[in-house]
Amino acid sequence: MFRIAICDDEQLICSQIESDILNYASRYNERLETLVFGSGEELLRFMRQGESFDLIFLDIELHMINGVDVGKIIREELDNQSIQIVYISSKDSYYKQLFEIRPMNFLHKPVSQDEIIKVLRLTLKLTDKMSGMFVYKKGHETFRKDVKSILYFESKNREVKIVSKDGEEIFYGKLDEVYEQVAKYHFMYVHKSYVVNYFYITKFRYEEIAMSNDELIPISQSRRKNIRELQMQFEKEGIR
Repeated sequence: MFRIAICDDEQLICSQIESDILNYASRYNERLETLVFGSGEELLRFMRQGESFDLIFLDIELHMINGVDVGKIIREELDNQSIQIVYISSKDSYYKQLFEIRPMNFLHKPVSQDEIIKVLRLTLKLTDKMSGMFVYKKGHETFRKDVKSILYFESKNREVKIVSKDGEEIFYGKLDEVYEQVAKYHFMYVHKSYVVNYFYITKFRYEEIAMSNDELIPISQSRRKNIRELQMQFEKEGIR
């Protein structure tokens, strides 16, 4: 589970960031957990109990203990060097103070949804949370395949063919269940018979897509609008 803390004394800011994150998680079937804190003291109290996070969105202008001091305590007293900290502020005068804390990014208020998602995706990559294995069965045996090697899945009757950089495999299954497992790795359900890996698409056309192995795969008429929206979303997020 990828854990995210949002620490800001402005409830509206917290709600916006949390909403953007949860919408992303729902759209891409990503397992993300968010916890909201209204003060630096509350966040530190939680972490001193042994809790940790993969990513923290941390306001600088907090009451009592500010975000800079919270970051120093996380790095020095708690000796946590792996948490990615993203500072948010309405001021730009803190860069020098943040140097030793090694923040991942600095976002200026008001923070946009695009900025939140870009930071989230980058952190997922850095922590290798986007790497994963596709699990399938053949008879009584269970197999695992690195999703990054898979170009696409093709369904024929009750069989599903995996086309990967390593070759082809066939197992009995349902494409809907395949998609549920791989959607979060940016696979696209372009046709009732095809689920493709976005990273191996070389060209989008209205009725079809071209894959890196020169295969042409049709896009169902009923799915064209959704596929176009996904393509635009991925491009906006800088995925490639």
